[in-house]
Amino acid sequence: MDQYGGKLYRKKLSAIVAVVLTAVVIAVFVMLRKSSMAADAQQNAISDGKPVRILFIGNSHTYYNDLPLMVQRRAAEDGYACGVTMIAHGGWYLKQHVKEPEVRFNILYGGYDYVVLQEYAQPFAPADQYEEAAKTLNKWIRKAGSKPVLFETWAAESEPEIQPYMNEVHERIADEIDALPAPVGEYWWSEQEQHPDIHFYDPDGEHASETGSEFAAQIIWETIRNDFGQEKS
Repeated sequence: MDQYGGKLYRKKLSAIVAVVLTAVVIAVFVMLRKSSMAADAQQNAISDGKPVRILFIGNSHTYYNDLPLMVQRRAAEDGYACGVTMIAHGGWYLKQHVKEPEVRFNILYGGYDYVVLQEYAQPFAPADQYEEAAKTLNKWIRKAGSKPVLFETWAAESEPEIQPYMNEVHERIADEIDALPAPVGEYWWSEQEQHPDIHFYDPDGEHASETGSEFAAQIIWETIRNDFGQEKS
C-alpha cells in the first residue's frame, strides 16, 4: 500500500471509530436517561399522589419493634406516600385513651385518613369495655372524616385457645362501628403452623418478635391499602 493509500485508510478507520464511539455514547446516554426518567416517574408517583395518613392508638403491641414504621415501609414499597403517628402507652386499655385529651385532639384535628385502634390483649380486655371505648373513639373518628381500623391482636403463646374468642369479639365490634378489621390474630396461628421455623413471639411469650411485627404490619397495611385504593379510584 502506497503512502497515499495508507493515509486514506487511516482517515476511513478514524471516521469509523468516531462513528462507533458516537453511537456508544448516544446509547449510554439514552440508557441512563431512561433509567433516570423511570426513577423520576416512580418518585413522582409517590410524591404527587394523595398521601395516606395513619394514626395508631394502643399499647406496647403497637409500639413494639416500631410497628407503625413497618407499616410506613410497606406503603413505600407499594409506591404510596404514607405518614404515621403513634399514641401508645404500655399496659393501656382503649378506655384510658378515651380520657386522654391528646387522643381526642389528634383524632379530630390531625387530618388522618385512618385511625388504627388496638385494645389490651393479654389478658384480653372485657368485651363490653372494649366496645364502649371503641364506640366513643369511633364518634370522633367519623366526625373527623377518618376511618377506624381494628388491629386484631393475638393471644399469649401459652393460651392459643383464647384466640377464637378474641377474633369473635374483634369482628363483632368492627361490624357494629363499621370499622375495617385487620385480622392479624386470625391468621397468626395458621401462619406459624405453616412455617414452624418462623418465630412470631418475643421471648416473653406475649409480644411479637420482629418477624411477628412484620407480619402484623403487612396485614394492617394490606387492609388499609385495599380500602385506600378504592377511595382513590
